[in-house]
Amino acid sequence: MKKKIVLLALASAAPLLASAAADEQKQEKQVYIDKTFAAMDANRDGRVDKAEFSKFQQARFKKQAASIDAAFDELDKDKDGKISKTEATVVPDIAKYFDGLDTDKDGFLSRDEMQKAIVAAQTAETTAK
Repeated sequence: MKKKIVLLALASAAPLLASAAADEQKQEKQVYIDKTFAAMDANRDGRVDKAEFSKFQQARFKKQAASIDAAFDELDKDKDGKISKTEATVVPDIAKYFDGLDTDKDGFLSRDEMQKAIVAAQTAETTAK
C-alpha cells in the first residue's frame, strides 16, 4: 500500500518536475540572450545597431578562429600543416568523419577543411533549434 502511495505521488509530481526543468531551461536561455545582447550593445543604449553587431561578430569569429587554430596545432603532431588519419584518431568524431571532412580527398585535413566543417556544424546546430 505504501509503495502505491509513493508511486502515485511520484507520478503526480512528474509533470511538476518537467515544468520546473522547462522553466529552468527558459531562464538559462534568457540569461544567455541577455548576456549576448549586453555584449553587443557597446554604447548601452538598449539597441544594437549594424556597427555594434558587426563588431561583436568579428570579435567572436576572431576568437573562434584562434581556438580552431590552437586545436589544429595540437592535433598536428608532426607539424606538417595538416592532420593525417593517424593524428585524427585522438578525437573520435574527427576520426569517424575524416573521409567526409577531407573534401579535397588528399588523405589529410587542412585548416581550411577544419574551419569549413566547424562552420557547417554550427550552422546545422543553429538551424536545428
